[in-house]
Amino acid sequence: MLKFFNKYYPIRNLVFFILESILIFFSIYSVILIFYKGNLPVHEERLNIWIRISIITFVSQIVLYYCSLYEFKYGFRIVELFLRILQAIGITCIILSAIYFLYPPAILEQGIFFGGIVLLLFFLVSWRILYTYLCQTGFWNEDLILIMDGELGLHIINEIKYNLDSGYNIKYIFLPPTIKFNKEVLCDLSFKENQIYQDIDRLCEIALENKINKIVFALEEKRGVSPINKLLECKTKGIAIIEGITFFENLCGKVLVTKVVPSWLIFSEGFSRLKFKLLTKRLLDIILSLFGLVIFSPIFILIALLVKLTSKGPILFTQIRVGQWEKPYKIYKFRTMRQDAEKDGAKWAQKDDPRVTPIGKFLRRFRLDEIPQFFNVLKGDMSFVGPRPERPEFVEQLKKKIPYYGERHCLKPGITGWAQVNYPYGASEEDALKKLEYDLFYVKNMTILFDIYIILKTIKTVLTGQGAR
Repeated sequence: MLKFFNKYYPIRNLVFFILESILIFFSIYSVILIFYKGNLPVHEERLNIWIRISIITFVSQIVLYYCSLYEFKYGFRIVELFLRILQAIGITCIILSAIYFLYPPAILEQGIFFGGIVLLLFFLVSWRILYTYLCQTGFWNEDLILIMDGELGLHIINEIKYNLDSGYNIKYIFLPPTIKFNKEVLCDLSFKENQIYQDIDRLCEIALENKINKIVFALEEKRGVSPINKLLECKTKGIAIIEGITFFENLCGKVLVTKVVPSWLIFSEGFSRLKFKLLTKRLLDIILSLFGLVIFSPIFILIALLVKLTSKGPILFTQIRVGQWEKPYKIYKFRTMRQDAEKDGAKWAQKDDPRVTPIGKFLRRFRLDEIPQFFNVLKGDMSFVGPRPERPEFVEQLKKKIPYYGERHCLKPGITGWAQVNYPYGASEEDALKKLEYDLFYVKNMTILFDIYIILKTIKTVLTGQGAR
């Protein structure tokens, strides 16, 4: 397993990406060999060809990422996969056309280019069908043993079972003999009787016999039932013991708020607030907000005119939000709702909200209404990346009902964040709980590289218009 930003990624993901790079490169290269009948040009021209193919490979993989073709889920259909890859190749052609217009020496002969595209379509579809099949068979999955007694264990099982590319396989489940747990629940999840044990004494024996190097300890009731001696024996024999909440965090990139106890937050890794890290984050905020204001200044004027001409009211919408350490501040956005949208009081934004204006719907879909928040970032009220700011009335309501909700305010709120790129727009207390799981993960594991990764994922979210309301 690879671990980036405190989240697990299967090694086969990296292998898949590298092999696909080679596949794309040699799809084009094989067409060139056919075109030149095996007689490639002189060394200098050959090097130039390799650079041109590398450009095609790089652009293709960027587009495949932004078309979510590196996300593997159950229930995919070959026709849908074919159409999505065809769409990605179409976008790749458009981008390459722009590159060729700006830099003509990068152009490949027309026959080579279109022949390579046809071959590429065939290889990409076939490669993904093969990889999906390998994931379904559990190829290169890491086996583990799960010790469980309730919902935490079921959360882990479901995440592994329904994530096609989790990289894990639960080989055996151990239930403490003093815990009454309905085995039929596990049988319904496709576990066989010979995979479920209540004899903790055989824990190390089973692990060593099956060459299992990882045990996940997901007991919620530990008093009087924790097999400490057996876990210590396994540990001394080289088997990794991972606490259940920590494993879930690393597996999913979120903190299971309803199962976390304060001691876990206190003693777990994370929450580093080095001055250099905070200073670098602030510098990144200033650079990005200034760059954004310059780049979007023409669009800023156009949006302002559209908002003014299509509905009554001010161009900018201001509202009090809760910032770092729960200090209130005034947020700026382009107005996307009618002027009387909250005449009956504060409400969550709903799907197909009738209060949203026609132009406002478009602005929300592509997050263009957020552009004025660059001024908030420059002022220091917000960061570019952080937990999404909420209104004071909602914060007070959520703090009473959701554990650890106040802890998300230890960082500046952000224009974008880990929750925004992983979960759709929140419009209820349940949504707020789900988003808090991602926010706490970010608060624990905040780094500058993590911020940059979130910004890149945000670009993808904006371009596809995902999760907007």
